[in-house]
Amino acid sequence: MTVQPKQFSRIVVVPSESMAAYESAGYGDRVWNRYNAGGLFRDVVVASPLEKGSRNDYGVTIRGVDGDGFQRLLRDWRPDVVRGFGGYWAADFVCRYTGFDIPVVVSVHDPSPKLIHPSVTYADMVMCTSSRVEKAVIEMGCDPGRVRIVPNYIDKNVFRPVTHSAAIQRVSAQFPPGRYILHIGRKAEEKNLDTVIRALTFLPENYRCVFVGKGKSERYRELACEMGVDSRCYWIEAVPNSELPAWYSWCDCLCVPSRWEGFGIVFIEAAACGTPIVTSDIAPMNEYLRNGESACLVKDYESPQALATAVQAVSEDLPCRQILSSGAQQVALRFGRDVVQHLEAAFYKELLESFTHSLKWRWRRRLWSMKIAITDRVGAVRL
Repeated sequence: MTVQPKQFSRIVVVPSESMAAYESAGYGDRVWNRYNAGGLFRDVVVASPLEKGSRNDYGVTIRGVDGDGFQRLLRDWRPDVVRGFGGYWAADFVCRYTGFDIPVVVSVHDPSPKLIHPSVTYADMVMCTSSRVEKAVIEMGCDPGRVRIVPNYIDKNVFRPVTHSAAIQRVSAQFPPGRYILHIGRKAEEKNLDTVIRALTFLPENYRCVFVGKGKSERYRELACEMGVDSRCYWIEAVPNSELPAWYSWCDCLCVPSRWEGFGIVFIEAAACGTPIVTSDIAPMNEYLRNGESACLVKDYESPQALATAVQAVSEDLPCRQILSSGAQQVALRFGRDVVQHLEAAFYKELLESFTHSLKWRWRRRLWSMKIAITDRVGAVRL
């Protein structure tokens, strides 16, 4: 007789972005899996002040709520757990407005102190995407015993090497012949676009770079002009998620020499596609990628010349490419959706089974919430 895994009733989720943002990025069909690890919960409710009205899409209920509305929703729906995605405003929201008798989970994805608010210390469990983020959360004041590591995951049915020439040709046809570096990430300081641009000056003329990601590109375009490589740089705001494997399989290497990262899902996506990877020799990348085995890790990632040397080596040395490609695909196996969601579901179960014994943290959150409410009322009276 097969014993079916226990299924809990309901989870209420507060994402850090609106559902419209996820939909515009092509992630709408991933909502159910993202918010319901391994199908552990029967119902998923997305509740957020960023939403308007009420609707049902992607198998989840989506509600627009303010703080009072969130508390009413929790009283009516009685979820097993509430989760805030992001260590900043979503953490503030769920820790403040969730009642005494419902466990709160907060997930933190970035080690930047600006994106980890003190409210995370009042959650019953904090899920971090890497040990680098875990360290930052503990430094903020979280009890290490309540912190767990749950990395990002990939769908291995989507992210895998693309071998059929038609898909590769559709990407290749957009650019002139040459060798191509692919940089995927926000146009932000931590993604180190400026060093990649400068590295082009140390590479042969046939090397070009495609920058894919949202953000203001003006200063990077100006730098490319200043360096005399503007004709070798291409700027693309977004590529549909379903098409990314063809881009990873087409390029000569993925080069994202981040100054800091929470996890860096692009590295796992590229690894699953067998793409040679050039990145910084820092955590969390060097926690799962090994230099010379599954990636080329650059210690001096602020040096354009060091970066150029690494890019040229992985682009032109065929034996090196084969080793890195094979090793990267092995690494990616650890980040498949089923593997990671099984881990996440286990942590939910651990919390739900021990929650009645965690009075200390529940009282701390309740007292903090009351303090914030009193401060707000005093401020309103003064106004």
